[in-house]
Amino acid sequence: MRMMKGLMRLSGGVHAGAVALVLGLFWWAKGLMDAAYAASQHPVDYFRGQTGFSAERIRGYHAVMQDAGTLDIYVCSQMLDFGFIASFFLLGLVLSSFVARFAAGESFARRLALRAGFFVMAAAVFDVTENLISLIMLENPQGFAAWLALPYSGAAVVKFGLLAAGTVGLVGALLAIAVQRLRA
Repeated sequence: MRMMKGLMRLSGGVHAGAVALVLGLFWWAKGLMDAAYAASQHPVDYFRGQTGFSAERIRGYHAVMQDAGTLDIYVCSQMLDFGFIASFFLLGLVLSSFVARFAAGESFARRLALRAGFFVMAAAVFDVTENLISLIMLENPQGFAAWLALPYSGAAVVKFGLLAAGTVGLVGALLAIAVQRLRA
């Protein structure tokens, strides 16, 4: 939170520029990762692929890519995901502090915006955890320890939940700021 409050001391223009820069980085990283994921021919979307809690199912996804000769591309998408994770961590930091700067004092709206950013940044930590477990499983795509599917999917579920909470928090903060402005 201290870093977010520090960002709020920047001039509005510099802060807005940082948001624009990080948004560009986010979309660029997402594009690279999405392209690699699509090229890997992973048989399901990210959410279903990460939240199945089933070693058998994950091994099946790996088998599809092994048969297609694209498992190495999937490994590459996992590596690119670390760049995407860094970009959404930074986005949580700069965007939430940017929204918070429009809220009055130590208001509910400001606290909500800052907490939303914290949720997004915490989601990045769980995404890193999920990716590291994925890379461990990919060392032996058909023979990894079955229990690894549980922390892998657990980290993914927490990540998605934190991202949802952060998104709802930012929208809620924007609405609360609008109410503050209407009352003023």
